[in-house]
Amino acid sequence: MAFSLFKKQNSVIGLDIGSSSVKVIQLRKDKGRVILETYGELSTGPYAGKAVGQAVTLAPEQLAVLITDLFKEANITTKVGGVAIPLRSSLLVTINVPELEEDKLAQMVPLEARKYVPVPISEVMLDWSVIPDMHRELIDDNQTAPEAGNKVTPKQIEVLIVAIHKDTIKQFQEISRQTDIDTKFLEIETFSAMRSSLSGDFGASVIVDLGASTTKTVIVDYGVVRMSHTINKGAQDVTLAIARSMDLSFIKAEEVKRKVGIIEKFGDKDIGETISPIVEYIFNEISQVMIEYQKKHSRSIEKVIMIGGGAMLKGLFDLAKENIYAPVYLGTPFDRVEAPAFLENILKEVGPGFAVSIGLALRGLEEM
Repeated sequence: MAFSLFKKQNSVIGLDIGSSSVKVIQLRKDKGRVILETYGELSTGPYAGKAVGQAVTLAPEQLAVLITDLFKEANITTKVGGVAIPLRSSLLVTINVPELEEDKLAQMVPLEARKYVPVPISEVMLDWSVIPDMHRELIDDNQTAPEAGNKVTPKQIEVLIVAIHKDTIKQFQEISRQTDIDTKFLEIETFSAMRSSLSGDFGASVIVDLGASTTKTVIVDYGVVRMSHTINKGAQDVTLAIARSMDLSFIKAEEVKRKVGIIEKFGDKDIGETISPIVEYIFNEISQVMIEYQKKHSRSIEKVIMIGGGAMLKGLFDLAKENIYAPVYLGTPFDRVEAPAFLENILKEVGPGFAVSIGLALRGLEEM
């Protein structure tokens, strides 16, 4: 899939390397407007001798061939931009620590991070930031100082820790080298998706990214990542269930899934009944994460935004609205850009799958 609109310079790309496909977006800014120039997607399966829709792990040299083909097919005219690091190759965790001066906090956080990072700290790139406690700040504004002599219990604060293995960074640098991409930044896909899916939202929101092999659930509150959870089931599991139930090859089952979704029958088989256990498991996990957050922080979830290639499965959105108690929306990242009116329907259809790449390109434009 590819579409090209312009051939201009001073543009940026956002490259999203997933397990079942690689997506690219090229944007440019013109007098404050963000213009869509081109976009494209290629499946990874065929580059590993597998079927379209299958999740595979490609070596850097295989990815380089795929990316070169993708750029050619999508008529990419710049190689300047950002590349997403998959959440599965990184760690996002929130910890509680005593409120300390910044220099002391900088010493404590790496020590605390060792409890959560499964490899030596020396092998990862570690970053962290204090999460603002907006609720406490509102309370503190109305409280008086404690009387002299009264013992004050040290306040606890939340800190978001971000860790990426150095080998992962080297791998992406090697991919950039082999494809001559001028990678201005690497960014964990979660933050790219936030940029394209949320717009100045300070309420508690959930971003559900339905990928091929996993479903990522992230809770964002006051514009900050508060909780991250990965469910080890995705769109590929739906295809496998259809293949087993109907005695089909993966290729044929993928075709049935994309054509029929979960709202129609295929022959005498009810697709919805076949994949119901998988979909229910995913929605139950999402609901449990939401309940856990609400109990801990006394904050109601205002909305759930579905993105990723799996979000486009026919009938899934309606099923999500029935099974998740908060309002559910499909991500519309192309709303952040200007494109010809005749593309409106197709961009709405494919939009959820391009949330990460669009978020990357938007950051690239901001940093130009």
